[in-house]
Amino acid sequence: MASTSLDFTRKVILAGKEKEFYNLWKQGASTLKKVQKDIDQIEISDISDQDLAEIFSKWSKAYLDFWAIGMTAELINYGLEYKIKSLLRPKFADERDFNEAFAILTTPTALSFYKQEELDLMRIVLSDVGERSLRLEGHREKYYWIYNNYLEAKMLDIPHFAERIKGMKESDAEKFLAEFTGYEEKISAQKEQLYDSLQLETGEIGIIDSLNNSMTFQDDRKKYNLIANQYLENFLIEIGRRHGIKVRDLKWLLPVEIEAMAKGKDLSKIIEQRKNITTINCDRAQLSIETGNQASKIQKLFDGAEFDRSANLQGTVACTGKSRYFRGIARIILSPKAGDKLKEGEILVTSMTTPDFVVLMNRAGAIITDFGGVTCHAAVVSREFGIPCIVGTENATKAIKDGDILELHNLRGTVKIIPV
Repeated sequence: MASTSLDFTRKVILAGKEKEFYNLWKQGASTLKKVQKDIDQIEISDISDQDLAEIFSKWSKAYLDFWAIGMTAELINYGLEYKIKSLLRPKFADERDFNEAFAILTTPTALSFYKQEELDLMRIVLSDVGERSLRLEGHREKYYWIYNNYLEAKMLDIPHFAERIKGMKESDAEKFLAEFTGYEEKISAQKEQLYDSLQLETGEIGIIDSLNNSMTFQDDRKKYNLIANQYLENFLIEIGRRHGIKVRDLKWLLPVEIEAMAKGKDLSKIIEQRKNITTINCDRAQLSIETGNQASKIQKLFDGAEFDRSANLQGTVACTGKSRYFRGIARIILSPKAGDKLKEGEILVTSMTTPDFVVLMNRAGAIITDFGGVTCHAAVVSREFGIPCIVGTENATKAIKDGDILELHNLRGTVKIIPV
């Protein structure tokens, strides 16, 4: 992953082709939006199986073409993150100072769409009572997809958004909005101060600017993905209805197999085999899917590792929060559906976060993830919430047990399990 990220970043982003690359991305996103707009004009429940399969195939191609470009966000971000670390490390004698500066310089200047949605909702609280119903409808049309994820999608309705602002005072909304007034200027000023104090050269600042652009690209890609997931869900609902198969079961199939299902092909045996246990190996030459005994053997290679609980976990500092140390109770939560376990101020420990984790993240005292870098979802959202976050620990969800007392060193990126 590291060498691929560096190669792609060097050959595309740092070779003067950044604008050309982003124009290609915009073209793919525009095509996907057009296809989805055309689908909006069709009542898919009224068309034939053949037409349904053809429309799904057209949408699937547009989505996969879009995704082929969009997936490079991780390559760019990891590559630029490595470059920035390389140029910053010689400037610091203390790892803590390095991590603090790195966290600031890799903070995106623009707010994420998650935060923009919250700000828009607060503005509705400040609107005239007589306008709220109409403004909530507009808000629903704009953000119905915001809690979708890669496993499932659910269109949010007006009551959902109305419930979120129920009982909220205008003073609460004003306070929330005030916290993010001038956010972009504040982050930019912090970066400028570091540019001066570290005496960064124009080329070095350009690399940091490129990462900021890539993080905006990644946020836009995520938004398009979540919207597209709703279209996929709608297709699967209709195909499942016609053939008596649960939507969740259809998600064990590849796009070409879903198209075949839409035409009437029976793939129920394949679905049942994959539901038990499945592994996927993908390389440039082919995609291989294993089930049964072979998949079990592969799984055992990953499940057999043991972890030393006396050793500190090491990750990347995504957000330092308001203090150098944070101590709290760990809650292992691998799905937001288990979110009720997390109490106010406890530490959310998970493999990675997705949009439907945001409600949990808002009440967490700190966040630890197995995967991700400074541009991942957990890193971006934690900065906006201003809570400590350490990402990329690799094994936090396996080494830490639910209820453990943890101590986070927010400037070193370490997590210590406190014996009791």
